[in-house]
Amino acid sequence: MSAPESGEGAAGGEAHVRLQMLGMHLKAHGFAVEHVNGGLVVRNADAAGCCDGQRVRGDTITCRPYEADGGRYWFFTSWRRPLTEAERVTDAVVMVKGYLASAP
Repeated sequence: MSAPESGEGAAGGEAHVRLQMLGMHLKAHGFAVEHVNGGLVVRNADAAGCCDGQRVRGDTITCRPYEADGGRYWFFTSWRRPLTEAERVTDAVVMVKGYLASAP
């Protein structure tokens, strides 16, 4: 997992609120969630990790404006891949569940 990007000022506050909302939904779906500076660490305790030192599958989700979508807030993986617009929390949950699933 790479280091999350941190937002500043009002933009950072908006990203934080959106990450909190996503975190609550992911917890309801059984994921372990930890808020870190600028991101949300999400782990699936039911899935083995893919890399050295990772016991479970996980990722750090960030939220920031996406220039390719007119500056709207989007959720991103730690690989800087866009997941979905931050307003589409249910879609984000489905995406995260899909790539952190226990089955390959």
